[in-house]
Amino acid sequence: MNYLDTVCAIIISRCGAYFKSLGINEPFENFPSLRRSASEPDDESLMLWAEIEKMIEEGGLPGADTEAWRYAVLIRGFRNDNVLRSLLDLCIADFSVPELGACISYHTGSPVTLQFAFSLEGIAHPSEKNILEKAEAASVFCYIDKKQYPLRYVPVNTDERVMTYLEGLDGLNPVLSGFTYLFDPSDARLHPPFISKQLIEKGASFIKKGGSVLQLSGRGGRRFIVRHIADKLKLPFLFMNLPDFLHETKKENGRATAALIREAHFLNAGVCFYGISEDYLLGSGSARNEASARRSLEMLTRMLFLPLADKHIPLVLCTDFSRIIADDEASGVSSMLLELPDDLTYDERLSLWKGFKKLYKLPVDPELFAIRYKLNASETARAVTAFTERGDTEKEDTDLLFSRLIIQLTGASVQPVGRVIYAGVLLDDVKIKPETRRKLDDMVISVRESHRILDEWSLRKNYPYGRSVSLLLSGPPGTGKTMTANAIAGELKMPLYQVNLSSIVDKYVGETEKNLEKAFTYAEKTNAVLFFDEADSLFGKRSEVKDSRDKYANNEISYLLQRIEAYDGVVILATNIKGNIDPAFLRRIRYVVNFENPDEKARRAIWEACLTKDIPTGEIDLDYLAAQFTDFTGSTIKSVFLNACSLASWKDEPLSMSHLIHAIRSELGKTSTINFTSDALGKYGYLAD
Repeated sequence: MNYLDTVCAIIISRCGAYFKSLGINEPFENFPSLRRSASEPDDESLMLWAEIEKMIEEGGLPGADTEAWRYAVLIRGFRNDNVLRSLLDLCIADFSVPELGACISYHTGSPVTLQFAFSLEGIAHPSEKNILEKAEAASVFCYIDKKQYPLRYVPVNTDERVMTYLEGLDGLNPVLSGFTYLFDPSDARLHPPFISKQLIEKGASFIKKGGSVLQLSGRGGRRFIVRHIADKLKLPFLFMNLPDFLHETKKENGRATAALIREAHFLNAGVCFYGISEDYLLGSGSARNEASARRSLEMLTRMLFLPLADKHIPLVLCTDFSRIIADDEASGVSSMLLELPDDLTYDERLSLWKGFKKLYKLPVDPELFAIRYKLNASETARAVTAFTERGDTEKEDTDLLFSRLIIQLTGASVQPVGRVIYAGVLLDDVKIKPETRRKLDDMVISVRESHRILDEWSLRKNYPYGRSVSLLLSGPPGTGKTMTANAIAGELKMPLYQVNLSSIVDKYVGETEKNLEKAFTYAEKTNAVLFFDEADSLFGKRSEVKDSRDKYANNEISYLLQRIEAYDGVVILATNIKGNIDPAFLRRIRYVVNFENPDEKARRAIWEACLTKDIPTGEIDLDYLAAQFTDFTGSTIKSVFLNACSLASWKDEPLSMSHLIHAIRSELGKTSTINFTSDALGKYGYLAD
């Protein structure tokens, strides 16, 4: 006979003796299963039970992982409380032999209750305080609906999870399993902490000394820190998303909380709640304010956090705010707040990339990546994981691949204030003057070497602001400014983040600055080249203040000045008229490149670059095209060429001068204010007839 069967037989016998003391001579007359269970234990089983009972009373545990050992673990917090022991035994017996509950109800009018457990121990009239204390303590092994009244007569029962635990089977309660995972340091693979070591030490020390509630505030690697705290303490931890947990608690009429307390007790584990955000506390609706957030936190603390802490379960809360969970002196609950920094320093980012490079043998330059990516610890880890999980990393440039992955991981596919462009051109594809090309090469070199001169040469401390590499491209429309911005991004192997000015500028006070901050923050995090086309609409000259709109417009410009100085990345501005840019901006721009309409040599190079090897062509007079149309910009030439190709393809003919002349005539007609004449086409004018 196993240990639990003996426990059931003894408590059933005690129930029979109690009923007989009330004058019920044959209490099990109509309950044959109870008669059989009460008579089953043999002398050997009873002697073993007595030995284990003595061991438990003396504070020891039976050897090995047996039913007796697990039973002793379950009641270790009762401190020899006989009422709770009797209640546990009643619940076990009622689950195993359902006739017991029916029998108790038959003789007393109620099934297994706290009052019946008290009565078994000779306490006929326990106080309400005593009843409430026992109900709280019993939640480790049973469920009592404490909302019902009177509590002493509320049915008490246990579930399969308690029984499977006692029988030696492990596994999370089904109520929790859908949104809970167990971290066990004994069998977990955990890489070293590359940063936040002091936070880990402080958190572990706080819990080791009996601290109740540890709060980790901020973003970036909070759960990773908790796992390392658990590893230092050699203590398993149950991790769960708070919104999911509360949803389940509501659906299960409160059973999830009882199940959580039970699991933590069974596993001797701590509990970590995450997903506790400011938005979650505020909820939805019109009453989104500081007071409502405070009330939500107070309610959670009273209904969930403190009850767990009262059970001496180490509790860690991962939040994105710094509202401190107050100590509760009455219950002895103590709390500590540890705050993660809003932004990692360069040295911290460098430690992360060096650590991950060594751990996964990444083909990256840690110094360069620490400069490029303003990511927190968890974002960096996710990017590295995504990179290592790809099987085709050798097919794509590492720098660009990381940029793509980080953009995907930070939710960047669609942004309200801009769009991400992966440039397919390089500076060699832009037909510009040699002098202009040299200036652009200087700018690219400056970006590539910034991490060396700022950090290896220790210049960062001399440049606390104004470290961005900024470029202003000015010149008439169609001269290649946008293509050049794309080509620079291509040379740097970085995505281009082109700001949508219609989404930036807002008529409401303060909204333009918020939208600009989104653009700068996004570009910083994703290592994108930040590109403002038609920049004079944002970076224009400040005006004399004549009304409130002038004042706020000037404030927006002042904000931009400060934000560019604080920006560490690459920013490109394009304008048709350099004179429209505020002089204060020009002083902060490191490189200024002026574009002009292409000369004849440049125009020929552009026409020639259009003629790729895959285009079927006849005889094309490039010298004529370059010399005849002096007002054509690069953009115009490409538009004309594309229209000519469309015509040739439709006619199923090789591209020839007749197709080009037709497209040129259409282009000239767009801006002409007088009737078109073939004289404008020179020697090929006859083709326009």
